[in-house]
Amino acid sequence: MNTPKLRLTAFSTLLYLVLGGCGGGGGATTPETNNPISSQASSVQSSAATSSQASSSPPEPEPEPEPEPEPEPEPQYTDLPRKGDPSWERATQAARFLMQTSYGPTEQSILKVMNKGEQAWLQEQLNLPASDHLGQLDQRFRQLGWNVSPEPEIDGADGYYRDLQRSDVWWELTLRGDDQLRQRIAFALSQIFVISNVSDVLYNDTRGVADYHDTLARHAFGNYRDLLEAVTLHPMMGEYLSMVRNEKADPERNIRPDENYAREVMQLFSIGLVQLNLDGSVKEDAYGDPIPTYDQDTIKAFARVFTGWNFATTNRWWEWTSDAVGETLPMKAYQSIHDTGEKTLLNAQTLPAGQSAEQDLSDALDNLFYHPNVAPFISKQLIQRLVTSNPSLEYVERVAQVFNDNGFGVRGDLQAVIRTLLTDPEARRGHNNNPDTFGKVREPVLQMAHLWRVFKAQGVNVLNQDGTQVVGKRIRYRGSDRALGQRPYGSFSVFNFYRPNYAQPGPIAQQGLTSPELQLHTESVMIAKTNALTDAIFWRDADADYVQEQTANFDWDIYPPAVDMTKEKTIAGDSTALIDRLDLLLTAGQLSDDARQLLVNHIDSLDYSVNSEHSKRVRVFEAASLISASPYFAVQR
Repeated sequence: MNTPKLRLTAFSTLLYLVLGGCGGGGGATTPETNNPISSQASSVQSSAATSSQASSSPPEPEPEPEPEPEPEPEPQYTDLPRKGDPSWERATQAARFLMQTSYGPTEQSILKVMNKGEQAWLQEQLNLPASDHLGQLDQRFRQLGWNVSPEPEIDGADGYYRDLQRSDVWWELTLRGDDQLRQRIAFALSQIFVISNVSDVLYNDTRGVADYHDTLARHAFGNYRDLLEAVTLHPMMGEYLSMVRNEKADPERNIRPDENYAREVMQLFSIGLVQLNLDGSVKEDAYGDPIPTYDQDTIKAFARVFTGWNFATTNRWWEWTSDAVGETLPMKAYQSIHDTGEKTLLNAQTLPAGQSAEQDLSDALDNLFYHPNVAPFISKQLIQRLVTSNPSLEYVERVAQVFNDNGFGVRGDLQAVIRTLLTDPEARRGHNNNPDTFGKVREPVLQMAHLWRVFKAQGVNVLNQDGTQVVGKRIRYRGSDRALGQRPYGSFSVFNFYRPNYAQPGPIAQQGLTSPELQLHTESVMIAKTNALTDAIFWRDADADYVQEQTANFDWDIYPPAVDMTKEKTIAGDSTALIDRLDLLLTAGQLSDDARQLLVNHIDSLDYSVNSEHSKRVRVFEAASLISASPYFAVQR
């Protein structure tokens, strides 16, 4: 397939020149519909009869009222529409909605939203239980004959091989899990409440990282206060930000409380560095300077709160956890190691002396939870992760108001927050109302996941350790940090792969806008990501005989799965139909008329024979690769 790749390289340059702005997408605004109004029956006039005049004929009966017309049943959509069809706009709206609420639209999910409606689909997702990453991982270990909960010093499978299995499970449930919304929210939360097994302390804690993800997923539709406590006491966070085995001050031993978690729980997980208005704008003092939310004394006080916690499976303070069970259980308190002195927290709230570790922690988390910054700080970041990098102040305030009160007096209801931010008018119509500022660049992991969902990634056979037995069909992509510049639970610091307030130098920064994900999209990442997306399409086709025999070595950390483009190949001879389908599936109908025509012309220039599988494959591969390399695929509108 060298020829198609050469064409791709040349044509991508031309396409980017045309697509670079990505401003005037092809989607039109939804036309207003005229609702028929049934005519009312005319009133019957009555004449006043006098006692001296009798009617010569009986009175006419009043006419029966006209029956209300039966509402026409909603059409049930079974096939994706073509551009220009009456249902095209409905399909693009469904695809946009799924861009924001899942790991990417598929033919099946678009039709489901078109038939059920966004609200019904959303409620169905909110009702689904969470996928069980840890349970799937343990099952994988048993299939391989490994100890589920090993003693690290005697187990034969080291952390790398165990984490390969965890990564496989993450990708498989990401692509195929029913609870798409919950998993998408969990991924967003993982970029706020960051842990990473790039760190040496978590490198061997495979079960713990899987359980941490499950913890975020379980609390995704719960209450933020409960989520904050679950994260705080999770041993993976305890290890990552060194709260585990954090001791009270002991001057004789030159020990003081560790400030790591105390600092990050405020700066990153709850209130941020500066005071905010409800709409997310920064509060300023009389000199026009931002007002800080806390100082070093506050950090020290919280550090003293977070003393005295260790792994749940330990029996003595200095004992290290002996097996992988301790990676998944909330940490437990050792009262003798906890600082019981008085502590002054945010807003001058004082915790009295003599409280237990549990009491201090609960009061401190309440102190954070009720800080006025939490609602705009968390709400805006969730909007940025799911909908748009630059939400209006009004949008942020509407969501933050629901965070503060869900309508029933409950603060921190994440289900209400998520429902509000996804159904807000700006989320649904911002691409039309604010086309110059609405939307976001999708991070590389989301782009790859979307591509594989569209083309039904098949997985790859993986050799067992002895090189003989083939295990399963794995989505083997733990090495995505090399291919995409990003790996789930693999950032290099607690600050994630990018910061929420990052602004790309140049026009974006000059307009006062933010572009968080562009901090990750360096020149080298852009090249690597484009090549990875292209390889995901070109390298392995489920219909090609030779790829079915290919097998990944047990220790390989990256191997693109086979893709299924059967439906696309059936319409490969009709370039317009092919581009219509890929436009809807990959960009939610964003392709401009100029971009569409360029693509159609290019596909038509390729050799085609109805009897040649190769010619069909080349047409589909080129169309999919060019669109996936374009800003229309990268930018979510």
